[in-house]
Amino acid sequence: MKTVAAIALYSFREAVRNKILYSILFFAILLILLSVVLGSASVHQDSRFLLDIGLFSINLFGDIIAIFLGITSVFQEIERKTLYNVLSKPIDRATYFLGKFGGIAMTLAVQLLLMAAALSATLLLRGGSVDLQLLGAFWLTYVESVMIASFALFCGSFSTPYVSGFITLGVWLIGRLVQELAAFLDKVEEPASRHLLQGIVALAPDLNFFTITTQLTYGYPVGLAYFGAVTLYGLGYIVVAMGAAIFIFRRRDFI
Repeated sequence: MKTVAAIALYSFREAVRNKILYSILFFAILLILLSVVLGSASVHQDSRFLLDIGLFSINLFGDIIAIFLGITSVFQEIERKTLYNVLSKPIDRATYFLGKFGGIAMTLAVQLLLMAAALSATLLLRGGSVDLQLLGAFWLTYVESVMIASFALFCGSFSTPYVSGFITLGVWLIGRLVQELAAFLDKVEEPASRHLLQGIVALAPDLNFFTITTQLTYGYPVGLAYFGAVTLYGLGYIVVAMGAAIFIFRRRDFI
């Protein structure tokens, strides 16, 4: 565990030094602040508009950061030849990979906290409120981002950043549209296409579960059981993705 923690801390420091993360974070906070200006144009709708745009920004940019970190984390170590120095020591590849994942999870937590703090402060300044429901929304956003990062790491365990990014982006897009794809199944008449679509719908994560913006906007309460169920749902995909990634990474030849 000490080795995993040491690698995670090192990965976290490397990610924090990356200027691209700061630019993405800057644009996310800028969108949140911009929503204040746009929200002032709608009478009595400031807080609702701010909440919609703010949560959307945090969710979108959190996933972008997760994809970027997941597809570049291991690849950069290979490019810099630092991976060979690490693996030449008595460190199991699974330990190294789990450490990289831990560092990404730490980075995403800090990024989310900063964006969530910006949105919360803006909401309070505009007369809104920050309650447990909103904190729960932040948590689900974090779970989703970590899950997306695990998919990106899985792809990065066997492919280049460009291909990994394309595949992860495809999984993200399917996850956003999985409910629409499920509704479209009855309209597909060709058996092979229907079976393929059924497989995609069955395997792809439904990212809509992690978004409760509509409930927050209209004041619908979300129970603690829902947060727990969705968290376990995300953890299940994380475990599978990381297990598959470690399996591939252990058998990969870096020579």
